[in-house]
Amino acid sequence: MVLAALVLPVTAQGHGVQKLPPGALRGNEFRLHEYPTLSLATPRQRAAAARLLEAVRAAARRWPTLRAARAAGFDTHTVRRTRGDVTVHFLHAENHAFSHDSHYLDPRRPEALIYANIPIPGWPLRLVGLMFAMPRGMRGSTAGGPIARWHTHTICAHGGKRGFAVSPGRACPAGTKERQGGEMMHVWLTRDLRSAFAIHAPPRALGRADLLPWIYCH
Repeated sequence: MVLAALVLPVTAQGHGVQKLPPGALRGNEFRLHEYPTLSLATPRQRAAAARLLEAVRAAARRWPTLRAARAAGFDTHTVRRTRGDVTVHFLHAENHAFSHDSHYLDPRRPEALIYANIPIPGWPLRLVGLMFAMPRGMRGSTAGGPIARWHTHTICAHGGKRGFAVSPGRACPAGTKERQGGEMMHVWLTRDLRSAFAIHAPPRALGRADLLPWIYCH
C-alpha cells in the first residue's frame, strides 16, 4: 500500500533496468514498459480498459479539489517544499478506510487520489489521476490485459512492516531488507487510453488535458 499523503516529484526512471515483455500484466515499476502496447490487447481487454477509464473519469468529478477530497476522508496533508524546489510534486492523498476495505479496483473507492502540486502562484492543486492498490500478497484483476497493468515498487522494510520506497540502485539501510511492495495501478485523467495507463505520470498527455502547464510537459 502507499504511504498516506505521499508527495512525489517527477524523477528520472530506471534507465538500464532490464524490461519485461510488452505484454506483461504486472511487475516492478521500472521493469514494465512505461506505456502499454494497445495492439497486444484483445478486443475484450481493450473494452474492459476503456470502461475502467470512463468509470475513473466519472468518479473523479467527486473530488475536483483538495477540500472535496478532505471532506471525503482523504489525507490531503502536503509536505513543505525545500528552498529552490520548482518541480512538480504528485500528492498521493490516501483514504484510510478505502485502503482497508474489500473493494478492489473500484473507481468510487480508490485507495488514493493523485493531485499535481505546481509551484506557480495562483495555480491550484489539480486532480490528475486515481490510484488503486491491492493488499500485500494479493494480485489485482487483469481484465484489461496488457493495458491496465499492475506495478510494484522496490521498498525497504523491517519484517512485516510497511516499508518505504528506495531509488534504483540504492542499498537498504541496516535493519531493513529489500522486497517488492503490494501491487498498484495508476489511472491518469488524460485524453487517450495509452497515456491513461502509463506507469508514471505522463507530463505531455497531462498538459494536453490542461492538467499541467506546458512548461512542465517536456
